[in-house]
Amino acid sequence: MERWSKKVKRQHTHIKSSHDEPLLEPRSKRFDELVFHSQNIYKFVSESEELTAILHHAYDNVMVEMEELKAKRKRTCSLSHEDAKLESVNELQSLPKVRTRGRPKNRLGSKLDK
Repeated sequence: MERWSKKVKRQHTHIKSSHDEPLLEPRSKRFDELVFHSQNIYKFVSESEELTAILHHAYDNVMVEMEELKAKRKRTCSLSHEDAKLESVNELQSLPKVRTRGRPKNRLGSKLDK
């Protein structure tokens, strides 16, 4: 069994609760609109297998278009932006040494043990 951690990315983080501030983030607003429209589509399409097949075909076409658009946007990135990415990766790989608390590790044992 894996140890429990709060760092796990969860799918339900887009769900609003009464404790959240009302739709400050545009991404959450877009997500809510997509969910609302998709629920109406699913209710209609679930009535027959033919409609379901049409929807699956449409999803496949849309996914291809979105992947092409994403690839096109990646190709149009400027080189300076890519250089900045590489520099930030190098900074992450060479982290500064963090001093630990307490006694140094070479002084942890008692003098009698040595």
